[in-house]
Amino acid sequence: GLNSRSVQTFVALADNGRLGGGSPWEVPFAQVVASDATLDRITTKYGEKGPSQGYLASRGVDADLRAHFPDLDYLTTCFRVDDAAARAVPS
Repeated sequence: GLNSRSVQTFVALADNGRLGGGSPWEVPFAQVVASDATLDRITTKYGEKGPSQGYLASRGVDADLRAHFPDLDYLTTCFRVDDAAARAVPS
């Protein structure tokens, strides 16, 4: 129905072949092209003990989530870099 889909995105901070497209629904769609300095700043302190997918799907970001996971990071902006610009970034 209308507005019934959700998307789960994750960033692999290291090689993770087990979750790197092994199933038809696991499709890599992005790559860091300039610097991973921003990724280095994302907290990994919660690991597998972070908020559940069910909680996030049903309640989203609320005061309770912020109270229990005060250091959780949020992706607020994402944009496409065209192919020419990506090729121009020095490695």
